[in-house]
Amino acid sequence: MTATDELLPVLVTPRLRLRCFRPEDAPALAANLTPPVTRWLATWPDPVSIDLAAQRINEARAGVRAGWHVCYAIERLSDGVVIGGFGGGTVEDLDGIEIGYHLAEPAHGHGYMTEAGRAVMEVLWQRPQIRIIEAVAQNENEPSFQVMRRLGMSATGRKLVHSPARDRWEWCGVYAINRPA
Repeated sequence: MTATDELLPVLVTPRLRLRCFRPEDAPALAANLTPPVTRWLATWPDPVSIDLAAQRINEARAGVRAGWHVCYAIERLSDGVVIGGFGGGTVEDLDGIEIGYHLAEPAHGHGYMTEAGRAVMEVLWQRPQIRIIEAVAQNENEPSFQVMRRLGMSATGRKLVHSPARDRWEWCGVYAINRPA
């Protein structure tokens, strides 16, 4: 286990292992980020090269070491395949963390993201500085909103979010959950 992995505990759910992304995950990450997936991701362009995936993994791991980021690879226990990612980072004007996630197309519709999200959110709540967890998705991304609701989040409004991948502003729905009492 590397120092970065120790900063993020490995989480095991009934069907998944969540662990910090590693450099060797770059090919799987790039393969998972197909056009039907990246269309919903503000910061991932299409296509995603292995080099870009490796660069982003390195940046995310640096954020984990600095303490402002989490970046979990979602690995299916049955075959060890990386099927997605779940992460987040602190936001300047938010007293907490903004989360984001993605799954490879074949992994959609099986409840994996809810399972992964519940496990990661338990770890996030262990950080006393996190008072709120927020997520945003384009207004048309109903499957993502369903995940947010299953994670206990509620709609709090809409906001314009800049998508560097598409170089445009996009209206997004905002969901949030406050620290449990």
